[in-house]
Amino acid sequence: MVEAPSYKPIIGALLKGYKATLSPAFAVLGVRCRHEPSCSEYCAECVSKHGVWAGSWMGLARFARCRPGGSHGWDPAPTLTSTGARWFTPWRYGVWSVDRSEPARP
Repeated sequence: MVEAPSYKPIIGALLKGYKATLSPAFAVLGVRCRHEPSCSEYCAECVSKHGVWAGSWMGLARFARCRPGGSHGWDPAPTLTSTGARWFTPWRYGVWSVDRSEPARP
């Protein structure tokens, strides 16, 4: 039986490349992430905790919220995946809407 290749190192290298090149360039232009930890750190943590498939969707959902009028502040990576999230419904892994009812930071 042939094992599937692991894409975690590839995703990690892409995120590190972004942090070393594009992120400083955006900072010079005044474009910064609205969250803590940054979106790239959040995506890396989600990929390491939940795997490439679910973690990438979680990172995409976070990136979609990082915009004017979107969410901001302390937003750590989730420890559990969303209820009802399956591999064939990957959009359920991410939190796509803004919920400002929770406190900023514990």
